[in-house]
Amino acid sequence: MYKLRLGQSYLSLGAFVCYAITLLFFIICFCSNHWWYFRLDGKVINMGLWTGCWQSDSGQTECSKAIFDNKVFKTGGGSDWYHGTRILMTCALIAIFLQEFALIGFLCINELDRYRQKLAGAVLGFSFVTVLFMALVLAMISTEAAKLDMGHVGWSFHLAGVSVIPCTCVVTSSYLELYHRKHGQLCCTFRV
Repeated sequence: MYKLRLGQSYLSLGAFVCYAITLLFFIICFCSNHWWYFRLDGKVINMGLWTGCWQSDSGQTECSKAIFDNKVFKTGGGSDWYHGTRILMTCALIAIFLQEFALIGFLCINELDRYRQKLAGAVLGFSFVTVLFMALVLAMISTEAAKLDMGHVGWSFHLAGVSVIPCTCVVTSSYLELYHRKHGQLCCTFRV
């Protein structure tokens, strides 16, 4: 059984907080239906990665994944771009979960001290994969949303972009923690 390190530094706590914020933002974006908006047959459709929603004539909100079968998404060439965004977001979500295990091993488990450098590299690698896939998704959605009638991006799109910031902070905090453990001091100390 592994023993957890009880005394955590502010840097490792900061890394966990940034990771939690990244995961929260990412899950909200992953599940919401407000990535982009466009007009179809006189109705404003708010789209997510998995379904599209609109107001019915009776005032009820209706959501369906069948909206992706509409001719507006079958434009030839790269008409299945939304499948690519789903795959990339799912891969990024897997990378975020794997990053959690690397982060816990790196910061919390004493028996893994000899693998600390490799675990820090894993945290960096999973963060890089997450940010890269998120950037690709944002580029794909922004280009395709602009092609649709009155198409524009929504708040989930912007939140996904903002989630890159705490993901980067995880890497920064982890690197500073690694430097602190190796050298016994912070790399950003100022001397007077």
